[in-house]
Amino acid sequence: MTTMNINEQFVRTALKRVTTVATLPTSAMRIMQIAEDPTSTENELLEVLEGDPPLAARVLKVVNSAFYGRPRQVGSTAAAMRLLGVNAVRNVALAASLNRLFRGGMVPGFDASALWTHSVAVGTAARRIAERCRGIPPEEAMLAGLLHDIGLLVAIQASYIEFTGLIAATLKDASISFADAETHWLGATHEVFGKALCEQWRFPHALTMACGHHHDPMALAEHDRRLPAVIHVADVLAGRVGGGFTRMVGREAPADGVCELLGLHASDLAAIEAQLSSDIEQSLGLLAA
Repeated sequence: MTTMNINEQFVRTALKRVTTVATLPTSAMRIMQIAEDPTSTENELLEVLEGDPPLAARVLKVVNSAFYGRPRQVGSTAAAMRLLGVNAVRNVALAASLNRLFRGGMVPGFDASALWTHSVAVGTAARRIAERCRGIPPEEAMLAGLLHDIGLLVAIQASYIEFTGLIAATLKDASISFADAETHWLGATHEVFGKALCEQWRFPHALTMACGHHHDPMALAEHDRRLPAVIHVADVLAGRVGGGFTRMVGREAPADGVCELLGLHASDLAAIEAQLSSDIEQSLGLLAA
């Protein structure tokens, strides 16, 4: 048996030990399916929202926020859905589900709610980056940012004792690479766990690649690099402004070639970073449970 096969078997076994993280609510999964199906209709999405009143209320909250700058309040779910679009509604649905998953899971030096703060920060930065790049829809970038570190929740549920040792080791010696510590204590990195979970959920390929390769986007085939590259840069910017759990970011600047790939200049990064703290605060308010 090859090393890769052993690793894949190890990850599959870990996923079987996971309960809460491995299952998304039916509404969220259905909306993901609708968003990915070009033959789906507005009525299908509206039916899901009307069958989940708390989710419908969240959609109304988002569309009426300052983020969208509506001159008048929107009162109906149908109108809100049309104004936001399917992909933005998908993000609201997934954010609501993910927010619940990022509760609890506390060990000394790690709090899952702090990881949620970082995830929102990366999603917010990714959206801003995508607005300046061609070929990456901002809502897709936002979702990838929200999900990018989901593998850490798999790790803490599957291997709580080992995860506790990992956090203790990185707190004791800041020079230890978080990825190296993950491999030593858990047997795989959060990218490996996250990619496997996305595959189990049957998420789109680009989203799966972003969760699995946001620390090494240039190692991917050229046609797979762009979304992971956006998340890579967003991760770095979110790490710079702080807030939340950022120990796994591991670098102060994007890897060589990433900004060139996306057509980003130093001035673009500076502009995004300058308003990022304010953007994150607003996003946290919108995506709160």
